[in-house]
Amino acid sequence: MNVRQVVQQAEQLMEQYLDDLKTMVNIDSGTYTKRGIDRVGAYLQERFQSFGFSTRIDRQEQYGNHLVAAHTGNAPQGPRILLIGHIDTVFPAGEVERRPFVISQQNGRHIATGPGVLDMKSGVLIGLYGLHILIEAQQANYQSVTFVCNSDEEIGSPSSRPLIEELARQSDAAIVLEPGRAKATVVSSRRASGQYRVEVRGVSAHAGVEPQRGRNAILELSYQVQKMQALNGTVPGTTLSVAVIHGGERMNVVPDYAYFDMDVRASDQASLNALETAMRQVTLQNRLQGTSITLSGSMLCQPFERNKINERLVKLVKAAGSELGLKIQDVGSGGASDANTTSAMGIPTLDGLGAGGGLAHNPGEYIELDYLPTRIALVAGLVRRIPGNP
Repeated sequence: MNVRQVVQQAEQLMEQYLDDLKTMVNIDSGTYTKRGIDRVGAYLQERFQSFGFSTRIDRQEQYGNHLVAAHTGNAPQGPRILLIGHIDTVFPAGEVERRPFVISQQNGRHIATGPGVLDMKSGVLIGLYGLHILIEAQQANYQSVTFVCNSDEEIGSPSSRPLIEELARQSDAAIVLEPGRAKATVVSSRRASGQYRVEVRGVSAHAGVEPQRGRNAILELSYQVQKMQALNGTVPGTTLSVAVIHGGERMNVVPDYAYFDMDVRASDQASLNALETAMRQVTLQNRLQGTSITLSGSMLCQPFERNKINERLVKLVKAAGSELGLKIQDVGSGGASDANTTSAMGIPTLDGLGAGGGLAHNPGEYIELDYLPTRIALVAGLVRRIPGNP
C-alpha cells in the first residue's frame, strides 16, 4: 500500500471516523466526571476490539478508568511502539448539553466543534484509524503496538503516570497524539510544568480594637505577588504566573495567614534552576516586619527536550510527511503532556500527531476536517518507518 492508497483508505473511513468522534465528544468526560470517562473508555474498547486489538481496563476509583489496547504485528524483530492519548477534557458536566458536536463550514473550511473535539478525542481516533489501515493492509511491520487511553492527563496524569512509565519501559518509541498546530506540524519539545506556593504567616488581632498589634499576612502577600510575578520572562525559556490567591477568614480579624499558587514552566533544567533561585531570593525579603514567608512546590513533570534521541523520530516523521507532499515543521509547546514523561525516561518520543485546529481549552475549540485523512496517513507513515530497537 503506497501513501496515496493510505490517504484514500482514510478518506473512505471518514464517515465512520466522524460517527465515532461524535459519539465520544457527546459524552461529558471532564477529568472529574468519572462516569462519563468510563463511558468513553468502554466505547473505545469496543472499537479497538473490532479492529483486532486485545484490551484491558486499568480500573481507578478516584478518576476514570484507563484503557490499554494492544496488537501484535507481523515483525517479531520489529519495534515495540507505544501510543498515548487521553480521554479526559477540561470541561464540566453539562457542557455537551450546552454545545454538542457540530460540523459546520467557516471561511471556506469544514470544521467540527464540541467539548474535547481537539484536545484530544480526535487525536485518539487518528491513532486508532492509522493503525487500523496498516493492520487491514497487512503492513503492521512492528513487533507490537500498545495504545493507552488515560483519564487524567489534564491534571498531570497522577494516576496514569505509573502505568505509562511501565508501558514505556517495554517500548522502543512513544507517539503522543496531542493536537497538532497545522496540517504539516508536529511537536518535538514541551516545557516542564510545575506548581509552587508562597505562604505568609503574620499575627492576628482585633481589626477594630487593636489592629496595630496585628501583622497583616494579606498585605505582605500582596508585595510578594508583585515581586514574584515580575520574574515572569526574566529567565529565558521560562514562564511564571500567579494563579490562585487566598487569605483571611473573618472581616473583624487582621489575617495571620495567606498564600498564593503559581504555575511555572521551563524549557530545560538549567532554566528551571535559575528561576527557582530567583524565586527563593524573593521570599527571603519581607516588607512587613513580623511576617514570615515560605516557598514550596516542585515540577510535576520534566522537560520534553529536542535532543538526539528524539531527533530520530523527527527525521522519520519528516520523511513520512515528504511522501505526503508535506514539509513537516517540528515546533515547541509551552504546555506539558505525557510526552514529558516518556521523553524524561529516555524513550524516543514525538508529540503533536493529533488533529489540526485551535482554541483548545476554550468553548470555541475546533478541528479542521479537510485534512484529517492526511493526518491519519502521517501517523501510519511514521509507524511504518520506526525501526526495531531504534
